[in-house]
Amino acid sequence: MSRRLTIVLLLWVSAMTLGGCKETYRVGDHVWVIWDKKAKPAYEYPAYIIQVKENPRRYRVHFDGYEQRWDQDVQYDAIKSRVQGEVTNAPPPPDRVARAMGVSPKASSSAAPVSPYRQADRVRVKWRGSVYSATIIEIVGPDRVRVHYDGHEDAWDEVVEIDRVVGRR
Repeated sequence: MSRRLTIVLLLWVSAMTLGGCKETYRVGDHVWVIWDKKAKPAYEYPAYIIQVKENPRRYRVHFDGYEQRWDQDVQYDAIKSRVQGEVTNAPPPPDRVARAMGVSPKASSSAAPVSPYRQADRVRVKWRGSVYSATIIEIVGPDRVRVHYDGHEDAWDEVVEIDRVVGRR
């Protein structure tokens, strides 16, 4: 084998080893994403991948607990890892998001927004086109609660957005 062919072969193997073994993500994966790389500190936020772009290094993500208008396209390097377990301490919203929500950026990191519901409230929750009786078992955030569906196993407990809560019962 010629020396040139050997070098080309080694370069190809190196490229495949370094570039070909990177983790790939799919729609539905729950991941940690740097929302605003320019912010100091640059916090990681939990998000779901909602679309894989044609270029496999770009993804559209939806940040947990935020409106759809904050969904954004991110590069592969903004995704840090998969979320393991349950997210209990999400960082405060980025400054521009806090301002849009009508909260001062400094206050957003120190003052926790209050949920309209309390633990043990009995509510009705929309799920796949139907409404079910449930009990709030935990306040996860100002716009999210963990519910237990009355008469069902604990395996059906889930965190829901406030907009799925139809009201108290």
